[in-house]
Amino acid sequence: MIKNSKISLCAIATVAVLFLAVVSCKKDFSDMDLQGVNPDFDTDVAYFKVFAQNQRTDAVQTNGLPLYKLGKYSSTIYGEEQSYVVSQLTLSTTSPRFGLYSQATEDIDDDELVYTEDEEEEVTRVYLDIPFFSSFVTDEDGIVEYDDDEVPLYKLDSIYGDSGASFDVHVQELTYYLGDFEAPDFTQNSKYYSSDASLDFMNYVGQEITMTQDNTNHFDGLDSSTIKIFDEDDPDTEDINESENVSEVLTPRLRIDLDTQFFQEKIIDMEDAAVFKSNNNFKEYLRGIVISTENFSSDLLMLLDFANANVTIEYDYKTHTTGDNGAVEVGTNSSSFELSLSGQLIQRTSTPDFPDFPATDDAELLYLKGGQGSYVALNLFEEDDLQLMRDENWLINEANLTFYVDRDVLQGSGVIEANRIYLFNIDEESVPLLDFSYDGTTNTALPYYSKYVHGGIVEVNDDGNAIQYKIRLTEHLNNIVRNDSTNVKLGLSVISNINSVVNSSSGGVLNQYAKIGTEETMIPRQSVIDPSGTVLYGSAVSVPEDKRLRLEVFYTKPSN
Repeated sequence: MIKNSKISLCAIATVAVLFLAVVSCKKDFSDMDLQGVNPDFDTDVAYFKVFAQNQRTDAVQTNGLPLYKLGKYSSTIYGEEQSYVVSQLTLSTTSPRFGLYSQATEDIDDDELVYTEDEEEEVTRVYLDIPFFSSFVTDEDGIVEYDDDEVPLYKLDSIYGDSGASFDVHVQELTYYLGDFEAPDFTQNSKYYSSDASLDFMNYVGQEITMTQDNTNHFDGLDSSTIKIFDEDDPDTEDINESENVSEVLTPRLRIDLDTQFFQEKIIDMEDAAVFKSNNNFKEYLRGIVISTENFSSDLLMLLDFANANVTIEYDYKTHTTGDNGAVEVGTNSSSFELSLSGQLIQRTSTPDFPDFPATDDAELLYLKGGQGSYVALNLFEEDDLQLMRDENWLINEANLTFYVDRDVLQGSGVIEANRIYLFNIDEESVPLLDFSYDGTTNTALPYYSKYVHGGIVEVNDDGNAIQYKIRLTEHLNNIVRNDSTNVKLGLSVISNINSVVNSSSGGVLNQYAKIGTEETMIPRQSVIDPSGTVLYGSAVSVPEDKRLRLEVFYTKPSN
């Protein structure tokens, strides 16, 4: 996840010390091994041709992502992109009971049993909560700030464009069943894509279920306020007003009111029905919802925490008790029931208007764009160059790829510029390079600084504008030259969180499928999430030499 927050001076100092330590170690190694300790070796630097080809992804797999986008964003380079979300709903508990007793108990025909009376459950409010990603507001000393109720103040993260823009939200019933396995043999997990001409979910929507007169929820900008839940006042404590006590605080979120009648008929009135016996039954019965946005006053794109999103159904029900005189006393209680947005969640995206990519492996400009965007395929040097390194028994002391930003193209384009780019092995299902694994500079609190030596982090000029990205691939190149490993094709993409390249629990690489024409390939999952992009100078001879993409190699070889 990309956060629009400033890094603390302490964190920067820590990284700086780490970086100086790495440089110092490298210098000591160079001084010891390369400057006279062994006179039978020579050191030098060489530059090699890199072949770079733009690859536009016509669609990317978007089910199984950790976060999803809503909104609209446009740039002069990549055009306008609109995103909406399709989601199944799942029960918080199977065979739910609404009120105190099940419907079967209420249906017992026995006037002497008060609990057989109809509880007459009635929905009073339904809302969809989708939390923002947010962080505490702090003062200049890093101290968290609080409001008058002693509740922390929050600021919104992962918001792109104008947070004050007005817009409307639609929620509609989905009528298409989202299966978990692919036909015809149903042995492979289903893959749902960001766009698919054969499956337009907008052709499979039923009732509009937003709860306003014009069937929309209107927002005049985003609100970073928390939602406070207060205690109920105890009438027996005259001197204390418990309703002023905050019992629970919900972080900032989009709260969208939904149609009470729809959920009365679909959920509450169906108590004890077979559709509630399992979530498989329920997902066949209520197939999901489609959440979309429109009528933006200006561009606004929101990355939202759908993992913690839910639909809350609040309802009242009648209680029946026997009083001291034997008469039945009727009261009213309130309760709620939650549906989670889980199962299949799918990001849908309108097809952006990309520039034409010439079919060449010697591109002048390299276009990187997250989501349904583009990456770059790279081949390092020619076979003769590789053979030379092997024949002369080179030891690679350091190898780098430096990518220079074309500021003339980007300036004023409206592109969300990438904070980081990432190099991966296309030929082997987009696994990371050896340098990724060897780099121990992991930072859990600040993922931006993880794998700092391997690099890819943006470098900026005095005006704060991105000017270059540098990626070290020393171990990768040594493995090719000295261990006779294959010179595989590499991929270059934007990335949001390098800590999430590999699953921390299983160690598996987290990738998604992408379509290029009719072919399927795999790309890093984090690049699918990332809305950012950039434009880099390529390797064509028309590119000025000081900006041209080349492989820089510092090496040692035996003297002749």
